Amino acid sequence: MSKNRIVVVTDIGSSKVTTLVADIDEVDGLHIIGWGESPSNGIEKGVITNPNELVKSVRESLSLAENSSGFRITTTVVNISGQHIDFKVEIEGLSFQNQSKEIDENDIAFLIEKVSEKVPKDISSILHILPKKYLLDDELVLEPIGLIGSKLDVEFNIVTTKLNVFNNLKKVVESTGVEIIDFVVNPIASAMSVLFEEEKDLGIVCVDIGASLSDIAIYKNGNLEYLRSLPLGGNLITKDIAYRFRISKEVAESIKKQLGMSSVEFIESEESIDIPTREDGESVRINRYELVETIEWRLSEILEIVRKEIEKTGLYERLNAGIVITGGVANTPYIQEFAQKVLDKEVRIGKPKGYKGFSDKFSYPDFATGIGMLQFVKTYKLVNREFSKSRNQGNLNISEMVNRFFDKIKELF
Repeated sequence: MSKNRIVVVTDIGSSKVTTLVADIDEVDGLHIIGWGESPSNGIEKGVITNPNELVKSVRESLSLAENSSGFRITTTVVNISGQHIDFKVEIEGLSFQNQSKEIDENDIAFLIEKVSEKVPKDISSILHILPKKYLLDDELVLEPIGLIGSKLDVEFNIVTTKLNVFNNLKKVVESTGVEIIDFVVNPIASAMSVLFEEEKDLGIVCVDIGASLSDIAIYKNGNLEYLRSLPLGGNLITKDIAYRFRISKEVAESIKKQLGMSSVEFIESEESIDIPTREDGESVRINRYELVETIEWRLSEILEIVRKEIEKTGLYERLNAGIVITGGVANTPYIQEFAQKVLDKEVRIGKPKGYKGFSDKFSYPDFATGIGMLQFVKTYKLVNREFSKSRNQGNLNISEMVNRFFDKIKELF
């Protein structure tokens, strides 16, 4: 096992912090060789609420991953999500004095530099700049490099976050002694691990419903068309159960996972269970129908809000491949059938793909982001990359990003 192929990612969610250690093999793909998982404290909806508690959670996850893999972790890639994530499309163009100019990498790099200047660096940090569409002399081309033209226009997807959120997360994670070499936005990571390329061409939505956030990524014609993070997740369901039955959130979460399902229509037996109350230790009897009814109310609301968000984009009718639901809430029994009724689209449950090792552990929707982060690292060649000073300050390292982009282009063509 060669050390320079080892990569580490840390998925920081509201319910758990998961660190994955993988060996990247250019032929066979990703081999997970170790992992660590700890309860997440101190972060909610992508915003740090208690830095000291989050440091403990991240440090524990990293330590467990080191013990599991036998690899000393010094760098990691970290995810980022929340309502502070912003997505927009920008177009930049170049006209050449030479009417028969051969397009090269420097031309694309110049346009990426220009489009990055549109982001106010004093309040925002660029997470991703993704070339989406190329027009060479007003003709659509898949790859302009090497072609001849007089004018080049490029449409870019730009993903940013608030600078203070970026710096706070970086400060907390690096206080554990581990250096962050890059950030990956949640919706893109999850989509990388559960979507197929033909689905992206046909039109599809990846909806990752986690503990406190629902991340949405919409693809059409192979391109990312929309990205959004909504403050909705499984924690709302847990709170509803705790409030209705007057039990602790810990107990509510436990019975939600043990006896919960997406709708009362799927209940075959209406057994009741005795649950200790949070006040005096006495038991309260909970009817399964009432439990599932509580889950259904909130889950229906979450899915309806997601549908309205998709409809707002004008892409709902063009989703020929339907909708993929992933994340922890996707483990809810019968959610596929229930979501199809609410969303009025074909729905499948997204499970991570494209990796080897610990398949019995990670083949579940709640690991979509972590596995997707590893795939992001592999795709954009971040293995053992030095983290630039400019990126550490919350600014984009353009030359570095361009080099990674063209490495990927060379693989594809």
